[in-house]
Amino acid sequence: MNKILPLQNDSNLPLLTLVTSNENLQDALKSSIDSQRYQLLTANTASEGLKLINGLPLTDAAKKTDVAKIALVDLILEDIDGLSFIEELRARHRSLHIIAIMCKKELAAIDMTAESITLMASKCGANAVFTAPFNLAELLATIDRFLETSAETDSALAAKTIDKISA
Repeated sequence: MNKILPLQNDSNLPLLTLVTSNENLQDALKSSIDSQRYQLLTANTASEGLKLINGLPLTDAAKKTDVAKIALVDLILEDIDGLSFIEELRARHRSLHIIAIMCKKELAAIDMTAESITLMASKCGANAVFTAPFNLAELLATIDRFLETSAETDSALAAKTIDKISA
């Protein structure tokens, strides 16, 4: 089980949390996501993923991190189905950007089409859905777009707070 334990995000890199028990997917994304632009934390289960997304350490030795801005969620998880996990995340974190990921061979195993799973994931609260194998450049562009939206939202909230304090 490859896992990056959460470290204090001293570099102020945006936090991404990947929730999947699929080691091939973990390895592919870890090697593809630029560690100079993002801090990627991985969890093998939904319960671990929820802790990381909330900024909580997985172990006593690990430090608390910032709250994640983006969650990449595999729709096939060991402890809960991915759609239910996305619904839970959406209920707890309205501003979290959720990217659902599903492997094509897993779709075939559950006899679903990419279109139907995309619709279901969207209804559960996913902001985007990718079916592996997917275009990495498109995934990274989606992540960047979500981070820009988060930054704009954070700036707007900060401005409102300052206005209230000044009034």
